[in-house]
Amino acid sequence: MNAHSVATGSAHYHRRMKNEIRAARFVLVACTMALAACGGGAASAVPTTASPTPARGGSGSTTSSSASYTCPKAQTSSGALICASLPLGDKKYSLTSPQAGYIYACEAGNGTSPVATAPWLGATTWNLLAKVVVQGSVSWPGSVSITTSGATRTIATNGVPIAPYTTGIFPIAASDPAHQYDGNPNSIAQRNTTYDVPANPTIAASPSCLGMGPIGVTVTGVAVYDACAAADGDAVAREEQDSCHGHPDRSDTYHYHGILQACVPDAGSATQNSSLLAYALDGFAIYGPWYNGKILTTKDLDECHGTTSPVMWGGQLVNMYHYVSTYDFPYTVGCYRGTPM
Repeated sequence: MNAHSVATGSAHYHRRMKNEIRAARFVLVACTMALAACGGGAASAVPTTASPTPARGGSGSTTSSSASYTCPKAQTSSGALICASLPLGDKKYSLTSPQAGYIYACEAGNGTSPVATAPWLGATTWNLLAKVVVQGSVSWPGSVSITTSGATRTIATNGVPIAPYTTGIFPIAASDPAHQYDGNPNSIAQRNTTYDVPANPTIAASPSCLGMGPIGVTVTGVAVYDACAAADGDAVAREEQDSCHGHPDRSDTYHYHGILQACVPDAGSATQNSSLLAYALDGFAIYGPWYNGKILTTKDLDECHGTTSPVMWGGQLVNMYHYVSTYDFPYTVGCYRGTPM
């Protein structure tokens, strides 16, 4: 995987300190909130562009109002979805082999999780609905373009979300209630990056581990990292994030660790299966959690946090392997089921 433009010499704010961000050139499908579903396999470019802006900072309205996370009223295969008591993913990683509910990591983490204790954290569970949210609503001129040529999908993004999706205010202000738990001092920077992924991904002979930095990209142009924070804690539970579950690392790269469906267009509901939300670096798509009227959880998925079922892909209903963005750890991808380029 060769990134055309990535930050160098910066450390990963989370579980694995980056020596350099390895990325593959990527393809995305830019969706809107009005879409009923979103599939892969686009044959032409789908640009979403905006006017140029400075390298740092957002544009448009910026507010500092508080927010709170939400959770759908839904059933899972084992009962009601209870976001007030989600399993905590601390130390759930393996360096030797994939395992359902774990991250298969290429290397162990280091450092200290920014949030050691907080009202929403229990010994083995955490309360999504009680977690403090980083304040702010910053608009960015996000840009995503897509091309598909032969066996390769290509994406170019400037790394910030397309409208109408926003970010919180970073660095976290001392006046923000989130600052007492996590003093994330990093900013958000636009960074033009181009990636390639397989256009027609296939399952590899054996799963492979997740490396440092991006493991995927959303259809709104935001990088996806794995679910582990510094010291291999649960990044979604222990790191302070904005209302979209996003924040920047030390390279000023804005990214999500999970729950992509919060701010990526998802048609999913009790009567509609979820949409395509992102692509992993191996080319397999990440879909939202709704399927056949229920919310999927880790218990429904394999060791890489994926499954094979009918999904909309390239405008057609195709029975294929894909990952699922769930409300429980490891949230998106546990290991690569395919082969990154």
